[in-house]
Amino acid sequence: MKLFSDFGRGFTNCFRAFSLLFEKGLWPYIFYPLLIWMAIWVATLYGFIALADYFTNLIKPYLNLENVGNNIEWLAFIKPKLSGAFGFIILWILKLVFWFIGSVFSKYLLLIFLSPLFSLLSERTEEKLADTKFPFHFIQFIKNIFRGIFMSIRNFFMELIIGFGLWMISIFIPPLFFITFPLGIIIGWYFTGFSIMDYNCERHQFNIKNSIQFVKKNRGYAIGIGCVYCVFMTLPTLTGDLIGIMFGPTLAVIGATISFLQIRKKEVSSS
Repeated sequence: MKLFSDFGRGFTNCFRAFSLLFEKGLWPYIFYPLLIWMAIWVATLYGFIALADYFTNLIKPYLNLENVGNNIEWLAFIKPKLSGAFGFIILWILKLVFWFIGSVFSKYLLLIFLSPLFSLLSERTEEKLADTKFPFHFIQFIKNIFRGIFMSIRNFFMELIIGFGLWMISIFIPPLFFITFPLGIIIGWYFTGFSIMDYNCERHQFNIKNSIQFVKKNRGYAIGIGCVYCVFMTLPTLTGDLIGIMFGPTLAVIGATISFLQIRKKEVSSS
């Protein structure tokens, strides 16, 4: 099936980027994501935790049932237990919601801040692989930056809306969680890979409509590239986190460029 074979190509192309990093002198690019991510992580961590606590305190008076009269004996008996359990559940639901928003927000914020760098890295990769040269035009470079920011914002809202939809389905039909949860992860990979692949589309003068059509047609590549990016960015240990942040975005951008060139070559040979 094309989707799975394209996923495999996109995934493995990112690991082919390891050798290119050092053979082609692209290794300095691994340090920039780390610096930006540390600043974003600190800001969003404290910001969203504070926001979750604020909303929790705001609705807490409506959850404690303390104002319920004691003349209803059975309710008077269970109200401390109900109040504590219900408040605890609401607290953690809010924290999970804000954690989801914060993680998606941080991911795209990194893509937005590093858009100029990723665009440049993608261009340098194609120059070294295709033995070509893209002349530098400042106006076009600025346009590419705003294009990358726009696509990242678009994909952020698309992922957020779909993610909330799946989350709501899981609340009302809990057994579907085993379907909606992995589906949500795959959708996140797709939109992340979409943002990264678009650096190639903008360089080759695809308008936004054509870029969307191109990535949809090759969604397997986008999912594979986004998978590598997201897995590297969520490695469990501190050392793993640092390594993942350093290598994940860079490998994904280079892998997306390799994939783009493969797709274009295939299109030319089949036409």
